[in-house]
Amino acid sequence: MTGGGLAIERHGPTLVVTIDNGEKNLFSVAMVDELAGAVGAAAADPDMRFVRLRSRGDAFCLGREGASRAAVPARAVQAVAARIVELNELLQTARLVVVAEVQGDAAGLGVGLVGNADVAVAGEGARFSFPEILAGYAPMVVIGWLPYAVPRKRAFDMVATGTWVDAQTALADGLLTEVVGRDRLETRVDERIAELAALDATALRDIKGFLARTRALDPASATAASVDGLALAIAGGNA
Repeated sequence: MTGGGLAIERHGPTLVVTIDNGEKNLFSVAMVDELAGAVGAAAADPDMRFVRLRSRGDAFCLGREGASRAAVPARAVQAVAARIVELNELLQTARLVVVAEVQGDAAGLGVGLVGNADVAVAGEGARFSFPEILAGYAPMVVIGWLPYAVPRKRAFDMVATGTWVDAQTALADGLLTEVVGRDRLETRVDERIAELAALDATALRDIKGFLARTRALDPASATAASVDGLALAIAGGNA
């Protein structure tokens, strides 16, 4: 299925989503909805296990169309923000393992796709930024998830300055899983998915689900929850 800036294909148990929307690969609101719908539908299919997010061109995704426009009604801003939040939440909570293949620069919403993926492999030379502060506003949607992905002081620095962060720094911060040569990127993501596909599907779903459920808990509460979670997982495996 191709249209509106996204090419969506099924390759075995993997939903492959390719961003292809001009030089900057900006997301429209329709693309946000289309991606959320495709991921939601795939998550409902018991044979699907992965989502692979990738892009054509030099940029991975440099944000959202119209994100810096002035004098936008507050109600319209709220509606768009809510849809982006729902997409970010879906990437974190859907039963599918989400793998981001980052061949170029990502900004704003584009970094959100990377940060809310379960595995993010970037090519050397890729950079990341949240430029909203340069347009005069705070990226509240970003702030809602970023401090859970990287240390708080690094999150503050990224959103408060809008400066670019290179791939190695993003890796050290925890925003990325791995950095490889750009000529190795596609092959390495193939390998990553193959490695995960060889593992027990139910166990991977349990891992992702538990991480999602306990992300806002304090360590003691998360540890307590792990006891019941482990018992259910083992009991299910022995059923």
